[in-house]
Amino acid sequence: MTQNSPVGIDVSKGWLDLAIASKVVRIDNTAPAILAQIKRLLQAGFTTVGMEPTGGYERLAVSLFREAGFTVLMVDSWRCRQFAKARGNRAKTDPLDARLIADFLVAHEARPFPKPSLSQQELTLWSREIARAQAYLLRLQNRLDHIEVEALRRVIETEMDAIRSTVKQAQAAIEVLIAADEEFSAKAELLDSMTGIGPNTIRVLLAEMPELGHIDARKAAALAGVAPYPYDSGKSRGISHIEAGRDALRRSLYLAAFAAKLHNPWAKAIYDGLRKAGKAAKVALIALARRILVVLNAMARNQKPWQFNNKAS
Repeated sequence: MTQNSPVGIDVSKGWLDLAIASKVVRIDNTAPAILAQIKRLLQAGFTTVGMEPTGGYERLAVSLFREAGFTVLMVDSWRCRQFAKARGNRAKTDPLDARLIADFLVAHEARPFPKPSLSQQELTLWSREIARAQAYLLRLQNRLDHIEVEALRRVIETEMDAIRSTVKQAQAAIEVLIAADEEFSAKAELLDSMTGIGPNTIRVLLAEMPELGHIDARKAAALAGVAPYPYDSGKSRGISHIEAGRDALRRSLYLAAFAAKLHNPWAKAIYDGLRKAGKAAKVALIALARRILVVLNAMARNQKPWQFNNKAS
């Protein structure tokens, strides 16, 4: 690799592994360590780094590298893993992953990490806090269903009440954020015009898919993890399947599809048609979720509310 080659970075909670030319360097995932490494990279003539999104551990590095003038590329985890398999790489360690990311960026294009506004960052954090709290509530409820000691049940119920309070506070904060941001409020109003799309779906779409309305339908479906991938070989036709994508988006759209097929005549007609064609219920719901996302993306792009007979539908 030359100094013009990208630096691959494998991100962990406590450290970063950087594949720089022929060596791998490990540094702490802290501002002083990252800034010192940035200085060394700039002196050596490097200008591009790439890393996978890790759910938050990469944010500090992305911010500091970007502020220093680097191009910071976002590597899709699934594509990178398929790249490794294609090369016959089976071993997986942090240094090997850093080298893999660097090699992937040489062979494939990647887009820069999006630069979210402060409002977008805050909205995403609140939304993910709700998701974490709701997942924990479900675990506690499952425990509660099998506990017979009344005193222990009261302890768990008290903990659940506290978590529900956290969810309510987060929802209130999100409502304030959306109302105060012109772009958020306009997009939320558009999305809300489709029957079956409720506040929870709108929240997740705004928080997890800022690209909505700015990308084509195929990319939107891939980002949300509802794009079908064929599995064919020769004359054999396998079952198409979905892979990768953003989990929170896929879950939210799946639930939205379930609600829409009950309350939205357009969605019900699509779902019923798929079921009559022999599709399993879950497959039909995923297909409906994809259709819903395609329409929502078109609505956001064209700045037009939902209409049952519009061209996007």
